[in-house]
Amino acid sequence: MQPGRINVQKESRWSVPAANLSTRTDFVLLGFSDVPRLHFFLFGVFLLIYVIILVGNGTIILITHVEPALHTPMYLFISNFSFVEICYVSVTLPRMLVDLWTLDGTISFFACAAQMGFFLVSGAAECFLLAVMAYDRYVAICHPLQYPAIMNRKVCVQLVAGSWVSGFPFQVGQMCQIFSMSFCGSRRINHYFCDIPPLLKLACGDIVLNEIVVYILAVMVVTVPFTLILVSYIRIISTIMKLSSSTGRSKAFSTCSSHLIVVVLFYGSGSITYLKAQSKEYEKTDKLLALFYTILTPMFNPMIYSLRNKDVMVALKKFFHGEKIRTEASNATTVVEFVLLGFSDIPHQQWILFGTFLFIYAVILMCNSIIILITKMDSALHVPMYFFLSNFSFLEICYVTATVPRMLLDLCMQKRNISLLACATQMCFVLILGGVECLLLLVMAYDRYVAICHPLLYPLIMNHKFCAQLVAASWISGIPVEVGQTYQIFSLSFCGSHIINHFFCDIPPILKLACGDTFMNELAVYVVAVLFVLLPFLLIIASYGKIITTILRMSSASGRAKAFSTCSSHLTVVVLFYGTATITYLQPKPNQSEGKGKLLSLFYTIFIPTLNPVIYTLRNKDIMLALRKLLTKLLP
Repeated sequence: MQPGRINVQKESRWSVPAANLSTRTDFVLLGFSDVPRLHFFLFGVFLLIYVIILVGNGTIILITHVEPALHTPMYLFISNFSFVEICYVSVTLPRMLVDLWTLDGTISFFACAAQMGFFLVSGAAECFLLAVMAYDRYVAICHPLQYPAIMNRKVCVQLVAGSWVSGFPFQVGQMCQIFSMSFCGSRRINHYFCDIPPLLKLACGDIVLNEIVVYILAVMVVTVPFTLILVSYIRIISTIMKLSSSTGRSKAFSTCSSHLIVVVLFYGSGSITYLKAQSKEYEKTDKLLALFYTILTPMFNPMIYSLRNKDVMVALKKFFHGEKIRTEASNATTVVEFVLLGFSDIPHQQWILFGTFLFIYAVILMCNSIIILITKMDSALHVPMYFFLSNFSFLEICYVTATVPRMLLDLCMQKRNISLLACATQMCFVLILGGVECLLLLVMAYDRYVAICHPLLYPLIMNHKFCAQLVAASWISGIPVEVGQTYQIFSLSFCGSHIINHFFCDIPPILKLACGDTFMNELAVYVVAVLFVLLPFLLIIASYGKIITTILRMSSASGRAKAFSTCSSHLTVVVLFYGTATITYLQPKPNQSEGKGKLLSLFYTIFIPTLNPVIYTLRNKDIMLALRKLLTKLLP
């Protein structure tokens, strides 16, 4: 079998036979299996696109919330549209990335139905929201004097809520109808996600009624909103052409052009996909069109709405240049730039600290990279425990890179200013990567629990596919929660001091700068900390409780020693990381000391990642043996 080719009967990398896919509960997403040699290249391309979509649309949401000049109906709809785009893409793209990485397209019946349901609902919301945005432009241009009265806050919120809710019962009903059919033939879906056309091709029996329902709902959700948009733009163009001023016509057209481009891109590809006749001849075309309206259009949207919109461009420049926003309601200024104090309280030791942290950063990069390299090269380490360890080492590199390079730059340049956007981005990455670390440590504890408490079932349970799913879930699970938490924190007003007594943008020092009541924000921080720090820690403790009980029942002293040795490294890292993180995020606000907070943060963001490779190599015979082999090859 060629590498990267999806095979329904393939065996796991760890010698465990895959489940028989002839049952009703399994499908196989073929995705891009026709180009097996490009799988990892495609993984990199689509991962980059996903990051661009998240950052681009997230930036639009942030600036439309922070900039008072953008607090108008048009930008309320644009920010909601950006949020829909993030949801819409997150339904399909992460799953496609997992399939490209694991080289296994197996998806359960329930997971396929859930993906289709969320995809249809978010797609319908996008169609209706585009119609609402067209109506907003129609009222603004055709009835400018009545615009404030018609498009008031209440009406705008109702229109947005209606866009989300309207298609929900129809699309869920359509999904239920499709998955109530019998799939008695092939289970191979020639697509990269569970879409309607490729699934209908797998159904047995007469599907004419199902196709009719698909066309009816496509007309309701796609064609009717598109027709309303066309009618709106006919009225808009007619009104614009009647304007006597050429500048007035130009300005009116400019407020519509971005929306019109997005409408043509999205509705064009969507209409062709769902309203054309279905045939096997068009399967590749279907995939190409789906790529266009599910991935490429959401990537272009932030560019279209920013590059073609002066107000958005001005707001972006304020973020990047650190200007201050003056609200219309008062003379108070809202801070859009911070100053990271870092270690400015010891000015004479800045260069010593720079050299020390640069050396530590180089050690972290080198040592964790070596672990990744030897676990990849040495076949003796191709087991779940070292698969998780290599992912953990890669995570440590990312985690440290989110904070240390910025700190080194501040120590070197002595310029500590950081824009609101850069600060929010740094916090978001630190929170996401910290959440991934907590979950990955839990996964590693579960791996040790299965290995020691259920050794005979270990190869069956911890097969390659399941391990890849656990790692993917660890990376993806916290993204929406942590992005939401970052947005919640940076939607606060920072009207007082703009000096952060820390070396990176962390939650506790940022909350101290906010004005007004921050009780709900602090409560949200505690809830998220409990979910991503305390709960995984308790599950790890429970796992080790069972592990220790099992080890103590062993009759052989050498067996007990060997079992303890496979857990000791992981347990050491867990205590170090969770201990400092728990104290930082779960201690009461009155007890939070800024100096102690910085010290604890240094511990879990820099020193622990430095110690991890040492802990996992010096206390692990397999790693040490693999390292000696590598050094022997490099230095004969």
